[in-house]
Amino acid sequence: MKKFIVALAVVMFAGVVNAQEIKDEIQKSRDRSAKLEALVKDYKACGNANIDGYGDAMKNAAVLAIANSVQLENMYKRQIGEAVDGVQDVTVTKPTLEEWTTFAETVVGEGVSIKTAVDKAQGAADEAKTIAENASKGKNPMAVAKAAKTSKAAAAVVEFGSTATPILLEESAAQAKAVQQIIENVKSGKNL
Repeated sequence: MKKFIVALAVVMFAGVVNAQEIKDEIQKSRDRSAKLEALVKDYKACGNANIDGYGDAMKNAAVLAIANSVQLENMYKRQIGEAVDGVQDVTVTKPTLEEWTTFAETVVGEGVSIKTAVDKAQGAADEAKTIAENASKGKNPMAVAKAAKTSKAAAAVVEFGSTATPILLEESAAQAKAVQQIIENVKSGKNL
């Protein structure tokens, strides 16, 4: 009997630890999403097509990551039978394996979106550097002032991408891992 009680206590403790880990991961995701939202809110195009292409691609990836984070949290809460406000709700329908698989494809699409943006980073950085160099070479004060303004805006777009990239990579990886684990649990019939 003692062994059974000890085993039951270990299983219950593991469930509490797992639940706490999940709550911690959800909070980390919310924090990353808040950082991305702040970056997206402050983003401004610079007027250079190549640099703005990079910035826009990075912005679009960030918007997709934010939306996927919200959807993942909502689907997870449905999976465990919890309403969005945290109250247990027996009327909530769990997402199906098909819904999770479709969502996994969306998360993969987010990763592709991030890769597309990152692939443009070097070209954008090189172009921003060229703009800055050309701004200092001008002889007409009006042209120099305009070039300096463009250079500053281009540098801001590149900085936006540089700041957003590690946050996006971390969030996308966390989403992919969570979705993979949930799909494995759903396939095996285990509870979360």
